[in-house]
Amino acid sequence: MRLQTPVRFYQAFLAGLVLLFSMTLQAASEGDWQRIGEKQIIPTDDTVTVRVISEAKNVPFKSLKFHITRGNLKIRSAKVHLSDGHVINLSIQKKIMAGLETRDFPIPDHYRSIKKIVLYIQAPIDHSSNVIVYGKKADTSEKES
Repeated sequence: MRLQTPVRFYQAFLAGLVLLFSMTLQAASEGDWQRIGEKQIIPTDDTVTVRVISEAKNVPFKSLKFHITRGNLKIRSAKVHLSDGHVINLSIQKKIMAGLETRDFPIPDHYRSIKKIVLYIQAPIDHSSNVIVYGKKADTSEKES
């Protein structure tokens, strides 16, 4: 009987360490994302323009993702307007539940900054939603070499 108590303690201790280690890895992998814009969507909208915040206007990004904080939202597609005038079309076609986010969308040749993002959505019928756009910074040291 005395042997079971230390064994259970060590099992619980090891389980706690594994949990702590996995949470640390997840936080480290998500730490590269920077908020680049936010927009509240009213029920009558079917097109939404998200302006890039001033801190991110001249920063090149290599990928984007969209996070919905209030209400469910179906995003059909998006157009990413870049600083050099190019437009990247993203086909999303996903209903995103409140509190969840889309997958990462890569931005090819990611040495350009983003001017604005236009979302084409299915208008929410009875509620407003809020979308936050996150970007992962590009490593510009490769271009400078």
